[in-house]
Amino acid sequence: MKHRPLNSEEVKSVKNILINYIGKNIENFKFENLYVLEDKENYEVMYANKEVFETLKNFDRNIYGAGILFGNFEIKRSNNENKIKFSISLEGMSLISKDIIKNYVVVTKKGETLFLYGRDVFKSSILEINGGGKIAVFNKNKELLGVGNYGGGDIIKNIIDKGWYLRKGG
Repeated sequence: MKHRPLNSEEVKSVKNILINYIGKNIENFKFENLYVLEDKENYEVMYANKEVFETLKNFDRNIYGAGILFGNFEIKRSNNENKIKFSISLEGMSLISKDIIKNYVVVTKKGETLFLYGRDVFKSSILEINGGGKIAVFNKNKELLGVGNYGGGDIIKNIIDKGWYLRKGG
């Protein structure tokens, strides 16, 4: 796999997603800690400190990964144009969770338990909601539980939660 820094179009795509959650106050985010692992049509965005990134410069190929998976790019091709769409990962969301001020929900203890078991959250388990679409799901202590999808109705669909690691690997 080839690794490289993000280009300006990719940085813009990441910024647009971050603004959806942390607002326009993104100047504290360290974009220099992001790099792309590229393998054919697969573009993973990794987050690592400067020392790890400097070490990677010593390798030309065959790097599976170093750092934390922050998200990935999907390249959509149409009419001889490539459009880049960034999707943030669960761990990427964890890295920005303390700064999230938009597009989030806070759930009750019962909602937390259900969500961590891969279930959806119903309106009766919602303590606070701000925004819609792809949202961060928090417990009442503002600890990130995962990512859900809220379309304005009575349910938050579970996209991925921190319990997934135990269910998948266990």
